[in-house]
Amino acid sequence: MIGPNEALDIVLGKTRRLEPAEVPLLEAVGGVLAEAVPSDLDLPPFDKSAMDGYAVRAADVARLPADLAVAEELPAGTAPTLAAAEGRCAKIMTGAPVPAGADLVVPVEDTERLPNGRVRVLRVNSERTHICLRGEDVRKGAVVAPEGRVIRPAEAGLLASVGRKCVSIYRRPTVAVLATGEELVPISAVPGPGRIRNANSWSLRASCLRAGIAADDLGVARDVQRDLAAKIAKGLRRDVLVVSGGVSMGEWDLVPKVFEELGVQIHFASVSMKPGKPTVFATREGGLVFGLPGNPVSTLVTFRLLVWPALRKMMGHPDPAPAPLDAALASDVTSKEGRTWFMPVILRREGSQWLAEPVTTHGPADLVGFSRADALAVVEPGTHKAGERVQALPLEI
Repeated sequence: MIGPNEALDIVLGKTRRLEPAEVPLLEAVGGVLAEAVPSDLDLPPFDKSAMDGYAVRAADVARLPADLAVAEELPAGTAPTLAAAEGRCAKIMTGAPVPAGADLVVPVEDTERLPNGRVRVLRVNSERTHICLRGEDVRKGAVVAPEGRVIRPAEAGLLASVGRKCVSIYRRPTVAVLATGEELVPISAVPGPGRIRNANSWSLRASCLRAGIAADDLGVARDVQRDLAAKIAKGLRRDVLVVSGGVSMGEWDLVPKVFEELGVQIHFASVSMKPGKPTVFATREGGLVFGLPGNPVSTLVTFRLLVWPALRKMMGHPDPAPAPLDAALASDVTSKEGRTWFMPVILRREGSQWLAEPVTTHGPADLVGFSRADALAVVEPGTHKAGERVQALPLEI
C-alpha cells in the first residue's frame, strides 16, 4: 500500500496538459493562458489626469497663490482643443487627456474657484504631478499577460483593455461523475429503509465547478456488473471519469473488476490514508479514471488530494498541487491507525500563525460535521501535542 504523497506523484506523472483552445474572454476566466498576449497600444494611450482638478504649467504655480484663467473643461472621454499657455489652465476630470504644455494637475481641493472663469491655486505638491504618462504601464507590443498566467478578474480587465475578445487557454477537461450503490436514491425522493440520498454526485460535481469545470452526471449505477460496465464505458469517453463507491473489498464492490474488463490500467488500488484507503487510480488511452470511496467525506477528501491536482495540471496550472499552509495544532491529537490522517480542521489566525482547531465528526459518512471544516490537517500516526506544527490543506479550492 502506497502513501498519499506517492499516490499524488503517480497521478500527476500520468496526467498530461491538454491542448490549447480559443474561447471568449469571460469563458476563459479561471483558465490558464496558452499564449503570451501583447498590448496593441500604449497603456495609458495618452497622458491622462489621475485627479479631478486643473491642468497647469508648473511655471505658472511656482509662486503661490496663483490666479489662472480656465480656458476649457475636459471631462473624461474628451480631447483638449487648447494647449496650456502662460496664465491659462484647463479644468480636468480623472482619466481625461492632459493638454499639451501642461505638466502638472492640481487637485481641486487645493484650489479656490474665482468669478469670471478663473481659479486660484493655493497649494502644490512638488513631489507629484498627478499625471499618468503615456505608456508608463506598458508599451505597444510588450507582453501584458504571459503564457501560463491564470485568468482572474484583473487579467480579464487587462485583456479587454488590449482588445482581446477571445484568448487561447489550455482546454478544460471533460469530466463525468458516476455514483454506485443499490442504497442510493435521487435527492427528490424520501429514502426508504436502508436507503440514503445520493450526495456524492452533487458534491463531486460541485467540486468540479469550483475548479471551473461543468461535469456530466452519469447518474447511479446499480451493484450489477452489466449496469456498472455500461455506465463506466460511457464515462470513459471523457478526459476524466470519477466513480464513487464500489471500490472496497466487499462482495458487491465491483468497480475494479469492471475497470479491468474494460481495458483500464490500474496503477494503485489503496492508499495509506484516513479517510480514503480504498482509492483506485487508473488510465485508459490518455484519460484518467478515479475510483473513490463511497462514504461522502472520503469522497471529498480523496477528490481534494488527488483529483483536483490532476484537473489543474490538465488545465495548465504551473503548480497543480499548491504547497500546504503551516499551522499549529490548537489541541492534543492522537491518531491510532497506522495511516496518514487528513483531519478536518477550522483554521484561524492567532498573531502571526495559523491555528488548526480539530472538528468533531462521527466518521467518513458525517457530512454535517465535515461541512464545518475549512481545511485538512495532515496528521501522522501517534500522539501530537497542542502547538505542534502540521501541514494544512485548505478546502476552499
